[in-house]
Amino acid sequence: MYNLQELAQFIDAKLIGDADVKVSSVASAISAKNNQLTYVVNQKYKSDLVSTQAGVVILNHDLLKDCPTNALVVDDVYLAFAKITHYFKKEVTPANGIHSSAKTGQAIIAQNCTIGKEVVIGRNTTISSNTVIEDGVTIGDNTYIHPNVTILQGCSIGDNVVVSPGAVIGSEGFGNARDNQNKWHTIAHLGNVVIGNNVTIGANTTIDRGTLEDTQIHNGVRLDNLIHIAHNVIIGQDTAIAANTGIAGSTILGKRCMIGGMVGIVGHLNICDDVIVNAKSTVDKDIKTPGMYTGILPLMPHKQWQNVGLWLVKLDKIVKYLNIKLKNLKD
Repeated sequence: MYNLQELAQFIDAKLIGDADVKVSSVASAISAKNNQLTYVVNQKYKSDLVSTQAGVVILNHDLLKDCPTNALVVDDVYLAFAKITHYFKKEVTPANGIHSSAKTGQAIIAQNCTIGKEVVIGRNTTISSNTVIEDGVTIGDNTYIHPNVTILQGCSIGDNVVVSPGAVIGSEGFGNARDNQNKWHTIAHLGNVVIGNNVTIGANTTIDRGTLEDTQIHNGVRLDNLIHIAHNVIIGQDTAIAANTGIAGSTILGKRCMIGGMVGIVGHLNICDDVIVNAKSTVDKDIKTPGMYTGILPLMPHKQWQNVGLWLVKLDKIVKYLNIKLKNLKD
Protein backbone atom coordinates (compact mmCIF):
# COMPACT_ATOMS: atom_id res chain seq x y z
CA MET A 1 0.00 0.00 0.00
CA TYR A 2 1.26 3.48 -0.88
CA ASN A 3 -0.15 6.82 0.13
CA LEU A 4 -0.69 9.52 -2.47
CA GLN A 5 2.06 11.72 -1.09
CA GLU A 6 4.64 8.98 -1.80
CA LEU A 7 3.35 8.40 -5.31
CA ALA A 8 3.21 12.12 -6.11
CA GLN A 9 6.85 12.51 -5.12
CA PHE A 10 7.90 9.48 -7.15
CA ILE A 11 6.46 10.83 -10.41
CA ASP A 12 6.92 14.53 -9.58
CA ALA A 13 3.17 15.17 -9.73
CA LYS A 14 1.00 17.89 -8.26
CA LEU A 15 -1.31 16.24 -5.74
CA ILE A 16 -4.93 17.40 -5.67
CA GLY A 17 -6.87 15.79 -2.83
CA ASP A 18 -6.10 13.78 0.29
CA ALA A 19 -2.38 12.98 0.60
CA ASP A 20 -3.05 10.20 3.14
CA VAL A 21 -5.27 8.09 0.88
CA LYS A 22 -3.68 4.69 0.25
CA VAL A 23 -3.81 2.62 -2.92
CA SER A 24 -2.91 -1.04 -3.28
CA SER A 25 -2.86 -1.60 -7.03
CA VAL A 26 -3.43 -0.19 -10.50
CA ALA A 27 -6.51 -0.75 -12.68
CA SER A 28 -8.23 0.66 -15.74
CA ALA A 29 -10.43 3.72 -15.25
CA ILE A 30 -13.55 1.63 -15.89
CA SER A 31 -12.81 -1.15 -13.40
CA ALA A 32 -10.79 0.68 -10.70
CA LYS A 33 -12.04 0.72 -7.09
CA ASN A 34 -11.50 3.32 -4.40
CA ASN A 35 -8.28 1.65 -3.23
CA GLN A 36 -6.77 1.63 -6.73
CA LEU A 37 -4.93 4.03 -9.01
CA THR A 38 -5.72 4.64 -12.66
CA TYR A 39 -4.71 7.01 -15.44
CA VAL A 40 -6.44 8.91 -18.25
CA VAL A 41 -4.27 10.07 -21.15
CA ASN A 42 -6.49 12.50 -23.05
CA GLN A 43 -9.99 13.79 -23.82
CA LYS A 44 -10.82 10.63 -25.77
CA TYR A 45 -11.29 8.86 -22.42
CA LYS A 46 -13.13 11.69 -20.67
CA SER A 47 -16.27 9.59 -20.16
CA ASP A 48 -14.23 6.92 -18.36
CA LEU A 49 -12.73 9.59 -16.13
CA VAL A 50 -16.08 11.11 -15.20
CA SER A 51 -17.49 7.75 -14.09
CA THR A 52 -14.37 6.24 -12.50
CA GLN A 53 -14.48 4.90 -8.94
CA ALA A 54 -10.67 4.99 -8.59
CA GLY A 55 -9.04 6.40 -5.48
CA VAL A 56 -6.70 8.53 -7.56
CA VAL A 57 -6.20 9.34 -11.25
CA ILE A 58 -3.01 10.36 -13.05
CA LEU A 59 -3.98 13.01 -15.60
CA ASN A 60 -2.94 16.29 -17.17
CA HIS A 61 -4.21 19.73 -16.19
CA ASP A 62 -6.76 19.88 -19.03
CA LEU A 63 -8.69 16.93 -17.55
CA LEU A 64 -8.54 18.05 -13.94
CA LYS A 65 -11.94 19.79 -13.96
CA ASP A 66 -13.60 16.48 -14.94
CA CYS A 67 -11.93 14.38 -12.25
CA PRO A 68 -14.35 13.16 -9.55
CA THR A 69 -11.63 11.93 -7.18
CA ASN A 70 -8.07 12.59 -6.04
CA ALA A 71 -5.67 13.53 -8.82
CA LEU A 72 -1.95 13.37 -9.61
CA VAL A 73 -1.41 16.08 -12.22
CA VAL A 74 1.54 15.69 -14.60
CA ASP A 75 2.58 16.93 -18.04
CA ASP A 76 3.20 13.48 -19.55
CA VAL A 77 0.55 11.06 -18.26
CA TYR A 78 1.79 7.98 -20.13
CA LEU A 79 5.36 8.42 -18.90
CA ALA A 80 4.19 8.91 -15.31
CA PHE A 81 2.04 5.79 -15.59
CA ALA A 82 5.02 3.80 -16.95
CA LYS A 83 7.13 4.78 -13.96
CA ILE A 84 4.49 4.14 -11.33
CA THR A 85 3.62 0.63 -12.55
CA HIS A 86 6.92 -0.62 -11.16
CA TYR A 87 5.78 0.28 -7.64
CA PHE A 88 3.04 -2.33 -7.94
CA LYS A 89 4.86 -5.15 -9.70
CA LYS A 90 4.99 -8.35 -7.63
CA GLU A 91 8.36 -9.95 -7.09
CA VAL A 92 8.73 -13.64 -7.91
CA THR A 93 10.12 -15.94 -5.23
CA PRO A 94 13.37 -17.53 -6.46
CA ALA A 95 12.78 -21.27 -6.41
CA ASN A 96 14.43 -24.58 -7.08
CA GLY A 97 12.28 -27.66 -7.39
CA ILE A 98 8.73 -27.61 -6.05
CA HIS A 99 7.80 -24.95 -3.49
CA SER A 100 6.29 -26.35 -0.30
CA SER A 101 3.11 -24.30 -0.76
CA ALA A 102 2.41 -25.66 -4.25
CA LYS A 103 -0.62 -27.95 -4.59
CA THR A 104 0.27 -30.52 -7.22
CA GLY A 105 -2.36 -33.13 -6.30
CA GLN A 106 -2.30 -36.04 -8.72
CA ALA A 107 -0.16 -34.23 -11.31
CA ILE A 108 2.80 -35.95 -12.96
CA ILE A 109 5.84 -33.69 -12.65
CA ALA A 110 9.14 -34.52 -14.34
CA GLN A 111 12.55 -33.88 -12.84
CA ASN A 112 14.27 -30.53 -13.29
CA CYS A 113 11.02 -28.55 -13.11
CA THR A 114 10.60 -25.40 -11.07
CA ILE A 115 7.22 -24.88 -9.40
CA GLY A 116 6.71 -21.60 -7.50
CA LYS A 117 4.75 -20.83 -4.38
CA GLU A 118 0.96 -21.17 -4.23
CA VAL A 119 0.84 -22.89 -7.63
CA VAL A 120 -2.20 -25.16 -8.10
CA ILE A 121 -2.07 -28.02 -10.61
CA GLY A 122 -5.09 -30.21 -11.35
CA ARG A 123 -5.62 -33.93 -11.63
CA ASN A 124 -3.95 -36.04 -14.34
CA THR A 125 -1.96 -33.05 -15.57
CA THR A 126 1.58 -33.66 -16.83
CA ILE A 127 4.42 -31.16 -16.38
CA SER A 128 7.37 -32.22 -18.56
CA SER A 129 11.07 -31.68 -17.93
CA ASN A 130 12.73 -28.27 -17.57
CA THR A 131 9.43 -26.43 -17.29
CA VAL A 132 9.26 -23.32 -15.11
CA ILE A 133 5.97 -22.39 -13.42
CA GLU A 134 6.12 -19.20 -11.38
CA ASP A 135 4.18 -18.10 -8.30
CA GLY A 136 0.40 -18.11 -8.25
CA VAL A 137 -0.14 -20.05 -11.49
CA THR A 138 -3.19 -22.32 -11.75
CA ILE A 139 -3.44 -25.24 -14.18
CA GLY A 140 -6.55 -27.37 -14.60
CA ASP A 141 -7.15 -31.09 -15.06
CA ASN A 142 -5.91 -33.34 -17.88
CA THR A 143 -3.55 -30.71 -19.24
CA TYR A 144 -0.21 -31.56 -20.86
CA ILE A 145 2.71 -29.16 -20.56
CA HIS A 146 5.59 -30.21 -22.83
CA PRO A 147 9.30 -29.68 -22.00
CA ASN A 148 10.94 -26.27 -21.69
CA VAL A 149 7.72 -24.32 -21.24
CA THR A 150 7.70 -21.15 -19.13
CA ILE A 151 4.50 -20.03 -17.41
CA LEU A 152 5.01 -16.78 -15.55
CA GLN A 153 3.40 -15.58 -12.33
CA GLY A 154 -0.33 -15.34 -11.91
CA CYS A 155 -1.35 -16.96 -15.19
CA SER A 156 -4.24 -19.40 -15.43
CA ILE A 157 -4.63 -22.42 -17.72
CA GLY A 158 -7.81 -24.48 -17.96
CA ASP A 159 -8.61 -28.16 -18.46
CA ASN A 160 -7.54 -30.34 -21.40
CA VAL A 161 -4.95 -27.85 -22.64
CA VAL A 162 -1.80 -28.80 -24.57
CA VAL A 163 1.19 -26.46 -24.41
CA SER A 164 3.97 -27.40 -26.83
CA PRO A 165 7.74 -27.16 -26.19
CA GLY A 166 9.32 -23.75 -25.72
CA ALA A 167 6.09 -21.80 -25.32
CA VAL A 168 6.17 -18.77 -23.03
CA ILE A 169 2.95 -17.72 -21.32
CA GLY A 170 2.78 -14.47 -19.39
CA SER A 171 5.87 -12.76 -20.77
CA GLU A 172 6.18 -9.02 -20.21
CA GLY A 173 4.24 -7.01 -22.79
CA PHE A 174 5.98 -4.59 -25.12
CA GLY A 175 4.94 -1.29 -23.59
CA ASN A 176 7.30 1.68 -23.32
CA ALA A 177 7.04 5.43 -22.80
CA ARG A 178 9.55 8.05 -23.95
CA ASP A 179 10.77 10.97 -21.89
CA ASN A 180 11.73 14.37 -23.27
CA GLN A 181 15.29 13.10 -23.90
CA ASN A 182 13.84 10.31 -26.08
CA LYS A 183 14.85 7.66 -23.56
CA TRP A 184 12.56 4.68 -23.13
CA HIS A 185 10.89 3.73 -19.84
CA THR A 186 9.43 0.24 -19.64
CA ILE A 187 5.86 -0.25 -18.43
CA ALA A 188 5.49 -3.04 -15.87
CA HIS A 189 2.63 -5.25 -17.04
CA LEU A 190 0.41 -6.07 -14.07
CA GLY A 191 -2.27 -8.20 -15.74
CA ASN A 192 -2.06 -11.94 -16.39
CA VAL A 193 -2.84 -14.45 -19.14
CA VAL A 194 -6.05 -16.47 -18.78
CA ILE A 195 -6.36 -19.54 -21.02
CA GLY A 196 -9.62 -21.47 -21.22
CA ASN A 197 -10.37 -25.16 -21.70
CA ASN A 198 -9.51 -27.39 -24.67
CA VAL A 199 -6.87 -25.01 -26.02
CA THR A 200 -3.69 -26.00 -27.89
CA ILE A 201 -0.63 -23.75 -27.94
CA GLY A 202 2.15 -24.41 -30.46
CA ALA A 203 5.90 -24.64 -29.99
CA ASN A 204 7.75 -21.39 -29.21
CA THR A 205 4.56 -19.38 -29.20
CA THR A 206 4.59 -16.38 -26.84
CA ILE A 207 1.58 -14.84 -25.12
CA ASP A 208 2.20 -11.56 -23.29
CA ARG A 209 0.50 -10.67 -20.03
CA GLY A 210 -1.93 -7.76 -19.97
CA THR A 211 -0.95 -4.25 -18.96
CA LEU A 212 -3.71 -3.88 -16.37
CA GLU A 213 -6.42 -6.31 -17.52
CA ASP A 214 -5.75 -9.91 -18.61
CA THR A 215 -4.80 -11.27 -22.01
CA GLN A 216 -7.47 -13.89 -22.76
CA ILE A 217 -7.44 -17.08 -24.85
CA HIS A 218 -10.97 -18.50 -24.81
CA ASN A 219 -12.14 -22.12 -24.93
CA GLY A 220 -11.28 -24.25 -27.95
CA VAL A 221 -8.67 -21.93 -29.47
CA ARG A 222 -5.94 -23.48 -31.65
CA LEU A 223 -2.59 -21.69 -31.85
CA ASP A 224 0.13 -22.92 -34.19
CA ASN A 225 3.91 -22.66 -33.66
CA LEU A 226 5.81 -19.36 -33.51
CA ILE A 227 2.82 -17.09 -32.93
CA HIS A 228 3.12 -13.89 -30.93
CA ILE A 229 0.10 -12.57 -29.04
CA ALA A 230 0.66 -9.18 -27.42
CA HIS A 231 -0.71 -7.68 -24.20
CA ASN A 232 -4.47 -7.35 -23.66
CA VAL A 233 -5.37 -9.33 -26.78
CA ILE A 234 -8.56 -11.41 -26.57
CA ILE A 235 -8.94 -14.49 -28.81
CA GLY A 236 -12.53 -15.69 -29.12
CA GLN A 237 -13.79 -19.23 -28.73
CA ASP A 238 -12.77 -21.85 -31.34
CA THR A 239 -10.57 -19.47 -33.32
CA ALA A 240 -7.55 -21.02 -35.10
CA ILE A 241 -4.35 -19.14 -35.93
CA ALA A 242 -1.54 -20.46 -38.16
CA ALA A 243 2.21 -20.12 -37.67
CA ASN A 244 4.25 -16.89 -37.67
CA THR A 245 1.25 -14.65 -37.11
CA GLY A 246 1.63 -11.61 -34.88
CA ILE A 247 -1.22 -9.83 -33.12
CA ALA A 248 -0.50 -6.43 -31.62
CA GLY A 249 -1.80 -5.21 -28.27
CA SER A 250 -5.45 -4.75 -27.27
CA THR A 251 -6.91 -6.33 -30.41
CA ILE A 252 -10.02 -8.50 -30.01
CA LEU A 253 -10.69 -11.47 -32.30
CA GLY A 254 -14.15 -12.97 -32.39
CA LYS A 255 -15.31 -16.59 -32.30
CA ARG A 256 -14.54 -19.20 -34.96
CA CYS A 257 -12.09 -17.01 -36.86
CA MET A 258 -9.36 -18.59 -39.04
CA ILE A 259 -6.14 -16.62 -39.39
CA GLY A 260 -3.60 -17.80 -41.98
CA GLY A 261 0.17 -18.01 -41.60
CA MET A 262 2.36 -14.89 -41.39
CA VAL A 263 -0.59 -12.57 -40.90
CA GLY A 264 0.07 -9.26 -39.16
CA ILE A 265 -2.77 -7.74 -37.15
CA VAL A 266 -2.20 -4.24 -35.78
CA GLY A 267 -3.28 -3.14 -32.32
CA HIS A 268 -6.58 -1.88 -30.89
CA LEU A 269 -8.76 -3.54 -33.57
CA ASN A 270 -12.05 -5.42 -33.30
CA ILE A 271 -12.51 -8.41 -35.59
CA CYS A 272 -15.97 -9.94 -35.59
CA ASP A 273 -16.94 -13.62 -35.44
CA ASP A 274 -16.44 -16.00 -38.40
CA VAL A 275 -13.71 -14.07 -40.21
CA ILE A 276 -11.10 -15.78 -42.42
CA VAL A 277 -7.86 -13.90 -43.10
CA ASN A 278 -5.65 -15.36 -45.81
CA ALA A 279 -1.92 -15.94 -45.34
CA LYS A 280 0.55 -13.02 -45.35
CA SER A 281 -2.24 -10.46 -45.09
CA THR A 282 -2.00 -7.30 -43.02
CA VAL A 283 -5.08 -6.34 -41.03
CA ASP A 284 -5.00 -2.63 -40.20
CA LYS A 285 -8.66 -1.82 -39.57
CA ASP A 286 -11.69 -3.28 -37.83
CA ILE A 287 -13.53 -6.12 -39.57
CA LYS A 288 -17.25 -5.84 -38.88
CA THR A 289 -18.69 -8.35 -41.36
CA PRO A 290 -18.00 -12.13 -41.42
CA GLY A 291 -16.24 -13.43 -44.52
CA MET A 292 -12.87 -14.00 -46.18
CA TYR A 293 -10.30 -11.19 -46.36
CA THR A 294 -6.93 -10.74 -48.11
CA GLY A 295 -4.56 -7.79 -47.95
CA ILE A 296 -1.16 -8.16 -49.60
CA LEU A 297 0.96 -5.32 -51.05
CA PRO A 298 4.74 -4.80 -51.35
CA LEU A 299 6.66 -2.68 -48.87
CA MET A 300 7.18 0.93 -49.99
CA PRO A 301 7.93 4.35 -48.48
CA HIS A 302 5.00 5.43 -46.35
CA LYS A 303 4.21 8.55 -48.37
CA GLN A 304 4.04 6.44 -51.51
CA TRP A 305 1.82 3.94 -49.70
CA GLN A 306 -0.59 6.73 -48.75
CA ASN A 307 -0.90 7.71 -52.41
CA VAL A 308 -1.30 4.10 -53.56
CA GLY A 309 -3.88 3.39 -50.88
CA LEU A 310 -5.85 6.47 -51.89
CA TRP A 311 -6.19 5.19 -55.44
CA LEU A 312 -6.78 1.57 -54.49
CA VAL A 313 -9.94 2.35 -52.55
CA LYS A 314 -11.26 4.27 -55.58
CA LEU A 315 -10.49 1.65 -58.24
CA ASP A 316 -14.08 0.44 -58.49
CA LYS A 317 -15.31 4.00 -59.07
CA ILE A 318 -12.55 4.63 -61.63
CA VAL A 319 -13.45 1.45 -63.53
CA LYS A 320 -17.14 2.38 -63.50
CA TYR A 321 -16.30 5.87 -64.78
CA LEU A 322 -14.07 4.51 -67.58
CA ASN A 323 -16.73 1.98 -68.64
CA ILE A 324 -19.27 4.79 -68.96
CA LYS A 325 -16.80 6.85 -71.02
CA LEU A 326 -16.00 3.86 -73.24
CA LYS A 327 -19.69 3.17 -73.78
CA ASN A 328 -20.29 6.79 -74.72
CA LEU A 329 -17.44 6.65 -77.24
CA LYS A 330 -18.91 3.54 -78.86
CA ASP A 331 -22.31 5.17 -79.07
